[in-house]
Amino acid sequence: MIVQFSLVPSLPAFQTFEEFSRSRNKLYNAEVWAMAEPVRAHPGGSFLLYLSVRLSPGWHIYSLDEKGGEESLATEIRFEENDFRANGPWVEPEPVITLDGALNKVVKVHENAVQFSQEQSVPGNLKPGNYFISGKIVFRACDNKICALPKETRFQTEIQITQAGEPR
Repeated sequence: MIVQFSLVPSLPAFQTFEEFSRSRNKLYNAEVWAMAEPVRAHPGGSFLLYLSVRLSPGWHIYSLDEKGGEESLATEIRFEENDFRANGPWVEPEPVITLDGALNKVVKVHENAVQFSQEQSVPGNLKPGNYFISGKIVFRACDNKICALPKETRFQTEIQITQAGEPR
């Protein structure tokens, strides 16, 4: 068996796995928000779902785009069961193409903060009421010295479905 250490920068040593687990959560802070715009929609209409990720200064996450990169690095957004249908793929701002010092390769990243969006359709037969949209975003954060293990973070937001003719 061959073990290659050249891809991993020097990291602090830990005596136990528990110590490592506690420390990796302190490497960076990630905040995730979800929001529907507008906050009210009608059956047969649509709305935009926004998902924002803010990281500690100096940290980045990888693009949703797997092309030209390693698939395991790409950020993924997954929905849990919900009543709405996506009208196309997630839209992301133009990623920065950079040499990632932690991985020693050229990658597409979003630095410090990013906002993804996706248009969602409201089924025509959906009854008026409040509905939750929830899911998970899976990302890997790096700071050009180290990369954290992939992190799965839940998100949830609410949208109110009103009868046609009611104000949005």
